[in-house]
Amino acid sequence: MMKMKTWLAAAAACLLGAVPALAQPIVIGVSTPKTGPAAVASEWEMWGVDLAVDEINAAGGLLGGRKVELMVLDNKCNPSEGVNVANKLVEAKVVAIEGAHCSSVHLATMKIIADARIPMITGIASNPQITEHAGPGRNEYSFRISPSDSAMMDALGQYLGQKKMFKTVSIVAEDTDFGRGGADAFKAVAGKAGLKILSTDYPPQNTPDFTSLLTRLQQLHPDAIATFQIGGDSINFLRQAMQLGVHIPYTGRVELGGRNQPIIEAGGMEGSISAWVYNSTIDDPQNKAFVEKIEAKHKSEPYLQTWAGYQSIRIIAQAIKDANSTDGQKVMEAMRKVKIDNLMGKVVGFDDHNSMGHYVVLQTVKNRKVAVAELVKVE
Repeated sequence: MMKMKTWLAAAAACLLGAVPALAQPIVIGVSTPKTGPAAVASEWEMWGVDLAVDEINAAGGLLGGRKVELMVLDNKCNPSEGVNVANKLVEAKVVAIEGAHCSSVHLATMKIIADARIPMITGIASNPQITEHAGPGRNEYSFRISPSDSAMMDALGQYLGQKKMFKTVSIVAEDTDFGRGGADAFKAVAGKAGLKILSTDYPPQNTPDFTSLLTRLQQLHPDAIATFQIGGDSINFLRQAMQLGVHIPYTGRVELGGRNQPIIEAGGMEGSISAWVYNSTIDDPQNKAFVEKIEAKHKSEPYLQTWAGYQSIRIIAQAIKDANSTDGQKVMEAMRKVKIDNLMGKVVGFDDHNSMGHYVVLQTVKNRKVAVAELVKVE
């Protein structure tokens, strides 16, 4: 009877706000495209998010034993949907947000989270404007742990200029902030690398048939095709290219591995080189442990999206610990000081643009296998 009275008194006190509810979970929002053109990549992202949450809770949670819970909402890789998701997460008073995966959605969300004073962190959205608009004196609540397209293309351009792999390139980029941002960044370094751009095309997302475009590229026959496409569009483009007998290496931000592995093993991407965020083969103890856990649960290597979700949640958790609070401003201020192993053997922190993306992984395909060509430090 005494225990029942104590529990009822504690519950009443919590309802009245008289006592902090230590058992209440800490809710982190996730804005991700669970449906739409990036749905599979979102699934890979959630592998990392869920693993990080499981590890945090298994270690005792945060702030004296409070468990971490997720509020996961589908932004469909669409800016309008992303705005709706951001407003719902703000209304739910989440402590921080992992998202928003797609550059267009992330850019549409940035002002909302700043006005609400809720930190948002991404390791996937790569448009350079995110960097330009983030940091003290700009949007203090927007964080990114991966390099921007500009940084990745700078690294790729330097490498291509040194190795003299290609002389001519055609660009194929989806008609989104990601596609156009990546294409512009590639064009900016092409001249320095001694590359001539033969053509640039911006097909819309969900283009079903690339035959006419691929036929034209086959006729132009550049030394390489720089692609900036996500999800199903990228896969369809590459598969259709192989079916049409287009034997031209790829560069830019083409995914080497993942669902494109069958194309690589069939010889359809030989000689390609891509600027990327993460590679599961990098020899780092923490990375090896991360890879083993993902492979054990999902029978797959982790992808960049998996890495991004995992690292983002870990950084949010560390900031909550360091702030000893769930207050948005305090978490944001603590986040700016977080240092973490990037799973590539480097300890990194945020710069004045709230960017932690100081390393670019250049991946290549040789003998039908993906390998790391170089790990490049960028400013």
